[in-house]
Amino acid sequence: MEKCRESKENRFKVISISLFRCYYLILSVLFYAYVPIYFEKSGFTNHDVGIFFAVQSAMSIIVYLPSGIINDKFSVKTQLLAGISVFSTFLFLLPYASNFWHFFGIFVLWGLAGTTLDNSTNTIYYKESSVIKDKLFFSLYGITSTVAYALGGKIGAIIVGENNFIGLFKTIFYLSLALFPLWRLLSDTRASNVRVKDYVKDIWRFEVLALAATIFLFTYHWGAEMTSFTMLMKQNAGLQMSDISYIYFEVGIIMSVIIFFLGYYKEKHRINPLDAIFIASGFSAFSQLTFYWAKSFEMMLFNQFLHSIGDAFFVYFWLNAIPQLFSYERIGGASSFVNWFSVISVIAGSFFSGAAVSQFGNYYAPFIISGLLMVLTIPIQIYTRFFYKNKINEPIYKNNAEKCLLEN
Repeated sequence: MEKCRESKENRFKVISISLFRCYYLILSVLFYAYVPIYFEKSGFTNHDVGIFFAVQSAMSIIVYLPSGIINDKFSVKTQLLAGISVFSTFLFLLPYASNFWHFFGIFVLWGLAGTTLDNSTNTIYYKESSVIKDKLFFSLYGITSTVAYALGGKIGAIIVGENNFIGLFKTIFYLSLALFPLWRLLSDTRASNVRVKDYVKDIWRFEVLALAATIFLFTYHWGAEMTSFTMLMKQNAGLQMSDISYIYFEVGIIMSVIIFFLGYYKEKHRINPLDAIFIASGFSAFSQLTFYWAKSFEMMLFNQFLHSIGDAFFVYFWLNAIPQLFSYERIGGASSFVNWFSVISVIAGSFFSGAAVSQFGNYYAPFIISGLLMVLTIPIQIYTRFFYKNKINEPIYKNNAEKCLLEN
């Protein structure tokens, strides 16, 4: 009876954190997927848009590392509540923004709130997944961003119609208020008495630095997508708003299905994250480099089908490698160091993509850069997989967490 009760409590924890994260990500997609079109219609330049998204990510640089350490030392739920409050504030102000400096301030708030919510929910997942042995944990949590991508893109198109952006902004704010009761359902994590210097040993390991480099090179394309993907579909492929929403929906659904089954059968097939990254880089890089030929709805569907496979395997790689590299007590701060490189990469992707569009006069240019960078992840992981692992005679990303616990 006690074991059954514990199993139900664990399943509730899995569902609550997954639901919370999925919901706030849907709201984020509703905003960032369509705000570039709003900027275009409102007369903002590509350079302006690049600055806005770069500012949002720059705030993440400031917040990410301290946020991770705070999540180890104190209550994760306290930081989440602060993040929700700032998130709702920026959404409340959004309909009233009209010029460059208004949106500059809006994106500052979005960067602070989004980083806090993202880092804190990930910390709960990393910590709880090392304690809760439920095969649905990764399957449900892993699809939160992809389901949000699908639903946010589709719902946003319905609300916007042809030009109802203010209606969209107000709707997102009202929906954000539901985050407060959802927050109450979340479980909290165990606080630890850690110091900044305690993280040094965790961070300066080859496999951790290789993971950080891989994340940097791969996630650059997320910055490019944030500023240029919607406009690429609109300008290069000639898609209408409804067509664009179907592309977002396709990517989200396909990635969700792949990630769910990767997680569900993870223990049965023992898929090493190092093997998954080769599939991820191959498919995603190919789709980025061939965007030029995706000049119809059908070709864009096929292109994003391939891209969905790559990004789904990357999510599997990312969310499974980190919990296996660090101990429970320090995973908040240590994982923040690794994920920090994705923040820097998205900043670079956002800023240089806007600059590339201005320089070359088309929305394909940013994706040539992101595709080539993605290819560079392959030699890094080949070295890690075949040379470094053999050199130290250990299965990387399989037992390092246990090793850290024994050493400390």
